Amino acid sequence: MAQSKKRNPGIYVLIFHLSRDVPVAVGRLGELDFQTGWYGYVGSGKSGVKARVRRHLRSHNRPHWHLDYLLPLGQPTAAVIGYTDDSLECPLARRLEQRCQVIPRFGSSDCRCPGHLFHSSRQASLEDAAVQGMTALGCTPLPIPVDWNWDPTII
Repeated sequence: MAQSKKRNPGIYVLIFHLSRDVPVAVGRLGELDFQTGWYGYVGSGKSGVKARVRRHLRSHNRPHWHLDYLLPLGQPTAAVIGYTDDSLECPLARRLEQRCQVIPRFGSSDCRCPGHLFHSSRQASLEDAAVQGMTALGCTPLPIPVDWNWDPTII
């Protein structure tokens, strides 16, 4: 009998750094100018949150999500993951919006949020906002270091 893989749905904030100002053509959003600094992208993985984060950290010939256009120009450094069966992606984005600068319409084409990408001059500000937001929503946050070679089996 084949053993089924356990799926762990949840929410995440993927944090990365842009070392220079850069204009990026982002699908139907058109060209957007991104400032040097730290960014946190709020998302969810209903079929497995670690698999979704890992997917973002792989190269893609054809971008699917807005993040696929921007992330290759940056350096991923951390992810804050929260396991939950509840749909908390938008509530988490609203919590980050209270503490960080939102990038309008980025990552929110399928909802009514102002955006799901946030900018800060400090990595710690994004991590703190993610941890506090998840905690307030009833998730236990799991901050983890990531890079382009991140292996989700190590957590």
